[in-house]
Parts: sequence; structure tokens; C-alpha cells
Amino acid sequence: MRQRISNTGSALDGLAIAMSVACVMHCLMLPVLVVLFPILGSTVMADESFHGLLLFLIISSSLLALYMGCRQHGDGWVLALGITGLVILAAAAALGTEALGVEGEKALTGLGGTVLAIGHWKNFRRCRTRRCEEQTACATAEAIV
Repeated sequence: MRQRISNTGSALDGLAIAMSVACVMHCLMLPVLVVLFPILGSTVMADESFHGLLLFLIISSSLLALYMGCRQHGDGWVLALGITGLVILAAAAALGTEALGVEGEKALTGLGGTVLAIGHWKNFRRCRTRRCEEQTACATAEAIV
């Protein structure tokens, strides 16, 4: 059972990293693509509801993955790093271009996505290290018996 939970946490970390990267790529590439292909400006990807949905998915999957990982490896700093990234992303979304300007919003979103991705990477690595330690301890115990 513990192995299934651990695998779920790793999969959620991977999903959250992918969504963070997709968010950063979306912010960086959409303006260029709209200039090259103006029809993209009228698609759902340019709509603010898309940003809200993406932020909701990132926050919910990230909180779950980081919480599950923290329960497994016990490193609260990893959880704090991930939450810091989420807060930065949420601040960028809440303040928007009105308060930050286009470049400011992109910079803050990029920073938040990067901090969050680093938090997930550390979470993934800590969980993997913990699993290796547990497997080694079990193998050693079985060898002694």
C-alpha cells in the first residue's frame, strides 16, 4: 500500500512539474504565436478562464503531491519551497497585468513556476531516496534472518 501511495506521489510530482513547465511555455510562447498566427488570439488558450483553470490544476495537484511527499520523507523545507512557488504564482494571477504590467506578470509567473518545479524535483528526489533506504533496510533485515 505504501508503495502505491509513493508511486502516486511521484506521478503527481511529475504532473505538477509538467504543468508548471507548460504554464511558463504558455506565457512565453503565446504572444509570439499570436503575432505569427492571429487566430490563436481568439482561442481558449488566450482566455483568462484558461489561466484560472490551469492555476487551479497546478495548485490542487501540487498541494497533494507536496503533502504526500512531506509525509513520506519528512522534509518540511521541500513543502515550504513548493508552497512559496504556489504563492508567487497565485500573486501573479491575482495582481495581473493591471498591477504588474505584461512583463512583470510574466516574470513573476516564471519565477513562481521555477520555484514550484524545483520544489517538486526536490520532493521527487527525497521520496526516491527514502524508498531506496527502506528497500536496503528491508533487504538487510531479510539477509540477517
